[in-house]
Amino acid sequence: MKYSSNDMYTSGAYFSKNPDLDVADAKWKADIIYSLLTKNKISVEEVIEVGCGGGSNLVELAKKDQGIKQLIGYDISPQAIELASQKANDRIAYINEDLAVKEYIRTELMLVIDVVEHVDDFYGFLVRLRSKSEYFIFHIPLDLSCRTIMKPHVLLQQRESVGHIHYFTKEMVDWALKETGFAILDWVYTKPVVDIDKPDTFKRWVKKILRNISFAVNKDWSVKRWGGYSMMILAK
Repeated sequence: MKYSSNDMYTSGAYFSKNPDLDVADAKWKADIIYSLLTKNKISVEEVIEVGCGGGSNLVELAKKDQGIKQLIGYDISPQAIELASQKANDRIAYINEDLAVKEYIRTELMLVIDVVEHVDDFYGFLVRLRSKSEYFIFHIPLDLSCRTIMKPHVLLQQRESVGHIHYFTKEMVDWALKETGFAILDWVYTKPVVDIDKPDTFKRWVKKILRNISFAVNKDWSVKRWGGYSMMILAK
């Protein structure tokens, strides 16, 4: 039988391993999304998120930007939509469907947050999305680094626990988006939890200091050396 990553999400297997569906990260992600839109003077009234998970990205973005009148989240996981639907209101709705295969959908801004790395045919997925919105914001983890190449069990852990089946560098993300018809308008690196949260051991405190110093001196080098970072990208 042909493997499909969709099985993990529709069967509930992913939800059983990740019951919070990254809800705790929604606020800082929404902050960065809003800052990219504001910096580039982009205002929209309608937003669609594909692979919305627990739905909190839309909730937090709606709080930040009162000018957005309608926000709709799509996800193939019934467990995710059940959780997300508890957050629905007169501005926000959630739908248990695969948006990528739906025709005649068009919006002003589409969020694709931590989704591309999970999709079997991510090139085909990107091509299908391209005609569905004027602007896009992607968040894509950069799992490939010197550390993960030397320690491939880290990639295996990502594969088994959170379903990452594709691994990227900054350059590979750039190539994939441009080759599928997107124009990158702006982007920023986003830091992993280890670089942000208060460390609970001396070893982790030292690691955090070293990583942050390295990132301040040379972001590209630090990302490739240590790993754990992602890219938040505004495209059209």
